[in-house]
Amino acid sequence: MTMVQQELRQQIDDLSSMIEAQRLVLSGLMNQRCQVQRQLNSVLDPMARLPLELQSKIFLHCLYHAGESRIARTPDPHLAPMLLLRVCQLWRDIALSTPELWNYLTMHWPSPPSGANDSDSRFFGMWLKRSQSFPLTLTWEGSSVLANGIQDLIDECGGRVETLTLLLNSIPPRGSHILRAPFPSLRKLTINCSVGRFEIRDWMSILKTSPMLTHVTFLGSFLGPEIEADSTQAAFTLPAIRELHFPHNSGHPRVVNATRILKYITLPALEILHIRCHLNLFGGSEDLVAFLTRSSPPLRSLFFELDSLYWPSDSKDGLKYLRMVPNLTELSLGAKDTISVVKMLTRASDFLPNIRHLTLNPMSFFQPEDYETVIRMLDVRPLKSFRLNMMDPSAALGNATLSRDPAPSEHIIRELQRIRDSGIDVHVGAGERIFV
Repeated sequence: MTMVQQELRQQIDDLSSMIEAQRLVLSGLMNQRCQVQRQLNSVLDPMARLPLELQSKIFLHCLYHAGESRIARTPDPHLAPMLLLRVCQLWRDIALSTPELWNYLTMHWPSPPSGANDSDSRFFGMWLKRSQSFPLTLTWEGSSVLANGIQDLIDECGGRVETLTLLLNSIPPRGSHILRAPFPSLRKLTINCSVGRFEIRDWMSILKTSPMLTHVTFLGSFLGPEIEADSTQAAFTLPAIRELHFPHNSGHPRVVNATRILKYITLPALEILHIRCHLNLFGGSEDLVAFLTRSSPPLRSLFFELDSLYWPSDSKDGLKYLRMVPNLTELSLGAKDTISVVKMLTRASDFLPNIRHLTLNPMSFFQPEDYETVIRMLDVRPLKSFRLNMMDPSAALGNATLSRDPAPSEHIIRELQRIRDSGIDVHVGAGERIFV
């Protein structure tokens, strides 16, 4: 290699070193400019001038709500709180220092544990860690068999769970427990299974380890026939439960023997009982009577809406449940024979003496003389509201052929209007046919 070549190569190396040095200087200057820009943004950003408590409250209003209730949704990077992490460093710092943003979580896991992804468990764990020590609202949606990582995670945070919803797409294996952890702070429990039939023993461990439980909702079919042969399950007391709901489940239109669950529990503090599904009262009436006798609850609201096929044909059998809850202030009754309740309210002042709100959803058509009975009842009972939801001819009840309910006469309508004008909130009608 000649001397000239060596000099030229040395010049290239020197220039390369100078270029690299200038690049480092430029990179440092650009970083300094970004820092100064962030400082300027902080000065100009109205959020930066607010107290941290107010910043956190603003962020909380970004969360999804349904009415007044906050909803635990599946994490979505395009929605708060995850979206707030991606705006700027200031907003990220605020979001991470606001544990209330992270104490609601829906964990969606449709596949069995064999197809589980450990990264999901780590993500859920990171989410809940950000909630610090705040009470948790958790929803589990998917397989009834929890992956080990999820099970461990729920075990770890079980003491902080106040609201738990299980939306299951499969029945758990026989003898298994859905959740192991005790839930000493759990107040609201919802269990919804869209397939198969529940056994009460599947949920005993949750009920027994939740001494603060006040609100329970069951959706699905309950209690396979094998439970009836199990005489080892004695009724146990849940002293804090105030609301028990068996709502209608459109995915499970034929919910049979749901009242059998009452055979295994005693609820001395129950104030609201909501049964709106298909119940075989011929098979479960003794359990319901025994439950009310054993619990002697201070029941004030009863929502009793049943399939007309299962309402006792003898009105006395239908009324005996109501005689066992004399302190009711609110009654919503849907059954084949509702007029017998109206007649009893008219002639017996000691029958439901505290009733103030009455809703009737008759599953047989009202006759002209039935309206007269309603008028007499409203004249002697100090109700605050009365609703008569007549049968809607556009509705379909099984294979029944529906005709229009006889419309109330003009005289009856005037009487109902008179009662409404006296201060009682009166509604009579169905669908688009509203008479009062």
